[in-house]
Amino acid sequence: MDADLQINLTQAGPFPVLDLVGEVDAYTCSSFRDAMIKALNGQNTSLIISMNGVEYIDSTGLGALVGGLKRASEKHGHIYIVCTNPQVTKVFEITGLIKVFPVYATVEEACESLKAETASRVEA
Repeated sequence: MDADLQINLTQAGPFPVLDLVGEVDAYTCSSFRDAMIKALNGQNTSLIISMNGVEYIDSTGLGALVGGLKRASEKHGHIYIVCTNPQVTKVFEITGLIKVFPVYATVEEACESLKAETASRVEA
C-alpha cells in the first residue's frame, strides 16, 4: 500500500528535506511518520518537508505531521512545509495548521527562513 507515497530524504544546507510524492493518508502515514523520525534523529532538530508532489493529504497524514512537529519541538526544532499545490495548502488553511506550519514556495526559501530562525534562537 505504501507505493502510493514516495519519500526521498535529501539535505538543504544543514537541514534534512523529505520530498514527498503521492498521497499522505491512512495507508501511507506510517511510512511518512517513520521517515520523519529517521530525519529527526541525531543532531537534526528541524526538518523541511516538500509537499509539491503531494496530490492528497487526509486527517491521518495531518496527524502524522503534527506528531513529527511534537518530536521536533521536543528538540527545540521546527518543521517547515514547502507546497505550491493549492489543494494541499487549502487543507492547511481550513484546519488552521497554516498557523502552525510555515509554508513556503521553495526548499531554498524554507531553508533560509530556518537558518534565520535557528540563528535568532542561538543569539537569544
